[in-house]
Amino acid sequence: MTEKADMPGLWKRLVRYFVAGAFTVLPLAITIVAISWAIGFLADLVGPDTFLGQQFSNVGLQFATNPAVAYGIGWLTLLAVVVVVGFLVESGMRGFVSRVLNTAIRHVPLVGKVYDTSQQLVDMLDAGGDDKMKGMSVVYCSFDGHDGVGVLALLPKKETVTIDGSQFYVVLVPQSPVPIGGGLLFMPVESVRHVDMAVDTLMSIYVSMGAVAPASIPTGRASGQS
Repeated sequence: MTEKADMPGLWKRLVRYFVAGAFTVLPLAITIVAISWAIGFLADLVGPDTFLGQQFSNVGLQFATNPAVAYGIGWLTLLAVVVVVGFLVESGMRGFVSRVLNTAIRHVPLVGKVYDTSQQLVDMLDAGGDDKMKGMSVVYCSFDGHDGVGVLALLPKKETVTIDGSQFYVVLVPQSPVPIGGGLLFMPVESVRHVDMAVDTLMSIYVSMGAVAPASIPTGRASGQS
């Protein structure tokens, strides 16, 4: 009888231990999932069977016959080139390197437009980039009035775009739990409110699927909003 009476208590302890262990390893699990997703994404772009991967292998085949070794040598060559470019930039040649790239790429049809867009994105993330590209901020976007459903999003720039005479902000809504990418929305100016929050905090909210969201978020009007 005593053993039967102890069984419910034993199960409760096991469940409590499991829940405690799950919440302990959950941050590590989320980190592993995020890194695995990033590795898979990169493999689809520059893996050995992709176009870029084959170019790396072609470089390596000048020094080795084994395909795997050749692919690795190609990557090492790319890394060496990046280090050399970084040395030139840190030596005060950032302007010269930028002018060379601009002259070589920006005048190529289609390629130049893609390069301009990519350069703007990198400048927003680069602390040493162009000041006019900085200022990414967190905003709250309302879909049904100020008291309706909404999302926290990133406002890449404070300038608005005009569509059929109406003003819109271009905002990026990260995806959860891996906030890389997401949805690009054109929100009416009156539906966007500035949030006094760091971008890192916003990313933490999406990574944790809302678990670390603060109970109260100070808000204000987004710059340029009437």
